[in-house]
Amino acid sequence: MKKYMYILALSGILFTIPRFVHAQEEESAEISLEENIDEFQEHFFEALKQRGIENYDRAVDELLKCQKIDNSATILFELGKNYFSLKEYDKAKESFQKAVNKKPQNQWYLTGLFNVQSKLGEREEAIETGKKVIRLNPKFREDVARVYIGMREYKKAFKQLEKLEKSGGLTFTAANMKSMLDKKLNKNRNSDGKVADVIDQTPKPRQNRDGKILEQIEEALQTEAYKDANRLAKIGLSDFPSQPKLYLYNAKALNALKEYKKAIEMLEIGLDYIIDNAALEKEFYQTFVVAYKKMGNSKKEKLYRKKIQ
Repeated sequence: MKKYMYILALSGILFTIPRFVHAQEEESAEISLEENIDEFQEHFFEALKQRGIENYDRAVDELLKCQKIDNSATILFELGKNYFSLKEYDKAKESFQKAVNKKPQNQWYLTGLFNVQSKLGEREEAIETGKKVIRLNPKFREDVARVYIGMREYKKAFKQLEKLEKSGGLTFTAANMKSMLDKKLNKNRNSDGKVADVIDQTPKPRQNRDGKILEQIEEALQTEAYKDANRLAKIGLSDFPSQPKLYLYNAKALNALKEYKKAIEMLEIGLDYIIDNAALEKEFYQTFVVAYKKMGNSKKEKLYRKKIQ
C-alpha cells in the first residue's frame, strides 16, 4: 500500500515535468525513491516481527528508522503501542496524540490515546477522548463506564451502560458492572434474595471501609472457604467497584471454584484500575496464569508468565 502511494505521488510529479528536459534527474529520483521504499518496508516489517515476539525495544528501534523516511500516523501509532507495552506511558501518550492530530477520526488512534490516558490516571482527559470513540463505535461505552467508576461517578457509569444495553446489549463483563452499579446506587432495594441473605449473614461489611471487606475475603481464601470469598467479593464490589484487589480476590475464588472464564473476566476488569502498583499487577498476571493453565490454553499461559518476569 505504502509503495503504491509513493509511486502514485512520483507519477504526479513526473507528469508535470518535461521528460526531454529532466530525464537524468527523473531516473535518479526513481532509484532514490525505490531505495527508500525498500528500506521503509524492511524496517516496518521487522518492527511488526519484533513486536510479535514481544521484543518491544527492537520494534521501537525499527520504527524510529521508518519515521526518518515517513513520519506517518501509522508509524506514530505503532510507536505508541510499543511504548505502552514497555510501560513508557509518557512517550506512548505523545505518539498516540501525534497520530490523532494527523487523523482525528481514526478509532484505533483515539483508543490508544484513551488507554494511555487511563493508565496515567488522567481520567477526565480519557473521558473526553472516549466520547470521541463512542461516536465512531457505540460499544466503547463500556470502556468509558470503567473510567467513570474509577472516578466514583457511578451514576454516569450506569447511564453509559444503560445506553449500551438499549443500543445493542451488554457483554458478560458489562452486565456484571451494571449489576454492581445498580446495587451501589440502590442499596435499599434487595431484589436478589441470595445477595440479601449473604448481606444478613455478614458482619455488616458495607458499613466499613474497603480494607475491612478485604480482610474478610483474605481470611475466607486462607481457610479455603471459596464460596464465601466469592460472595464477599461481590458484596465488596457493589460498594467499591474501583478497588482492584476485590477483582483479584474474586478471581482467585472463582479459579478455586473452577469458574475460569469468569475469573478471567474479573481480572480483565480489575487491571484497568491498577495505577503504579507493579506488585499488584504481577499478582494479577499470576492469577491469569492459573486460570489459563487450568483451561489448557498454553499460549495465553506463556504470555502471562512472560509478563511476570
